[in-house]
Amino acid sequence: MFHKKIALFISHIYGDYQRELSQGVADKALEYGYQTEVYTTNDGETLGGLTETEKCVLRLPVYENLSGIVFASGTYSSREFRSSICSALQGSGLPVIEVNDTDPVFPAVSMDNNTMFRDLVLHFITEHGAKHLCYLGCKNETDISEIRFQVIRDTLKEKKLPFGEGDYYQCDETPEDYVSALQHLTDNGKNFPDAILCYNDRLAYALSVAAEDLGYRIPEDFGISGCDNSDAGQNMIPTLTTISYPVYELGQLAVDDLLSLIKGREPAETQVCAKALYGGSCGCSCGADRKNHLYAHTLVSRIADLERSIILTAQMASDFDTIDDIDDSLDIIAESAEKIRDCTGFYMAVSSRWNNLSGRILTLTAAADSAEETGEDDDTMTMYLAIQNGMRLPGCTFKKGELLPDFLMSDKENVRVVSPIYHHGSSYGYVVMTFENDRIRYPFQLIQYLVNLSQLLNNLRNKKRSEAMATHLEEIYMRDSLTGLYNKAGFEYYRDKLVESLAYGTELAVLFADMNGLKQINDSFGHDAGDFSIQVLGQAISRALTEGEMAGRVGGDEFLIITPGGADRAGEIEKKIQSYLENYRKVNPGEYTISASIGSACATASPTFVFADLVKEADAQMYEQKKKKAHPLIPPCSSDIPRG
Repeated sequence: MFHKKIALFISHIYGDYQRELSQGVADKALEYGYQTEVYTTNDGETLGGLTETEKCVLRLPVYENLSGIVFASGTYSSREFRSSICSALQGSGLPVIEVNDTDPVFPAVSMDNNTMFRDLVLHFITEHGAKHLCYLGCKNETDISEIRFQVIRDTLKEKKLPFGEGDYYQCDETPEDYVSALQHLTDNGKNFPDAILCYNDRLAYALSVAAEDLGYRIPEDFGISGCDNSDAGQNMIPTLTTISYPVYELGQLAVDDLLSLIKGREPAETQVCAKALYGGSCGCSCGADRKNHLYAHTLVSRIADLERSIILTAQMASDFDTIDDIDDSLDIIAESAEKIRDCTGFYMAVSSRWNNLSGRILTLTAAADSAEETGEDDDTMTMYLAIQNGMRLPGCTFKKGELLPDFLMSDKENVRVVSPIYHHGSSYGYVVMTFENDRIRYPFQLIQYLVNLSQLLNNLRNKKRSEAMATHLEEIYMRDSLTGLYNKAGFEYYRDKLVESLAYGTELAVLFADMNGLKQINDSFGHDAGDFSIQVLGQAISRALTEGEMAGRVGGDEFLIITPGGADRAGEIEKKIQSYLENYRKVNPGEYTISASIGSACATASPTFVFADLVKEADAQMYEQKKKKAHPLIPPCSSDIPRG
């Protein structure tokens, strides 16, 4: 089994650049005998509260088990998030190699894909006689866009060619803004530039579409170039002139430099260079060898995959809506996981305390949380779902000493992609995925999948909180605050449930208990003393009952008791109540006597059974007992019972 591991921190792994970079890192690490753990997030995406807790990804790696880290900081759009990762990695004490073109914090490898814009400018000038060039920048990625703008402007200045304010436009990538960009850069169609250099292929492709809609011809009216060598650009007509990234090699060089750091050597100042690819969009006739029908087929397949994904995730969300317990969701999650293309391993680990009630809720409801009772701590994880090579493996609980339990770690899975599960400030756990032949196939659709998982866990936790509060409110409504027994509403509700549950022919007994002399106690010693007396009687009744029996305070000093034990059991209950009160009087002699009269009645459960008739009979028996007894107050003496 492998014991050497490196980690890769990268954002938006489903992008072409990120996927190639990750693959280069993973393949080169394997050559050196290292496994790779890829920690990925989606910073900068507008996922609302779902992105607030993405920093929880920094708590997922077991840093002491890692030999080093590759940090693809250039893939993070959020400066604040990038800074947080830098701080965490600095605190880890591990060797770190950064992949970034601008302002790296750690020893870095980078790709010079900016100065290649100089080559593009020179190509337009020398090969196509261009004298008027424009630049379409990207408003959403201003840092790199501004660097490329400076390269273009400096090159034109070197060649003594003009570049005015009207030759630069920052696009926000909406259809309307592409039209505005063309109007700005062509002076509303009156003055075409010789070429428009675009920040990347995405902008170049969209600008070409907008130009065609306006009736402009590429490259006859003006040339266009991009940067990043996308499939779309290479399959448009004419083929897009662009810049090709050696991204895979960049990932491999990052690992080479990381291994130098691990071995105590200084890494080389590594930079790989992009290269220009000239197509028909600049006016060249040496377009790429296109097979547009194959690309069209690829697009159709991608669209079909997205449509299936939308349906599957919508179905998953719908199925999750009826789930009351996480165990009930596992089959749904597993079924969806098995549809992830080329996925050979799917593991869902969740903190064992993910569903704990907050301290505030515990205080409000006086509830005991299961994790508190079992003594589980924050270092415990639960593997709820494990699928390996199509086999469903048993779940388990494990400590956070490993990303996965030992029995799930395999030498055949050398690349593990880790995605955190979180929701609106709460971190729940993570999903680990492996792919066939260690090829990273992380599809964009997995965002929807993970959102569904996060929403499910959040809903289940909210449900537990709501149930705790509902139970508490039910107790308030159904329970007598003085005795803790059911009040009249609660007694009637649960009485009906108990009676309905009895099989026909079952003998049923009802006891009616009434305190003796409550009015005299209230008049002579105050209502606090009267309430205390009711509490003592309530305690006597509660202690006399066993499972399957119930009692309620249905009036000021009146109590009803139901037992399915029949007349014999009713006699036992009455005896226990009276015995408790007698013992109380002996142990706590006071200024008055706490006593009760009790009557009982029995019947057999049947279709014609009427509970009210049984209560009337028990009430009559109670009054017969009360008439036979005198209940004088005990002469005054010292007592701790407060007077009214």
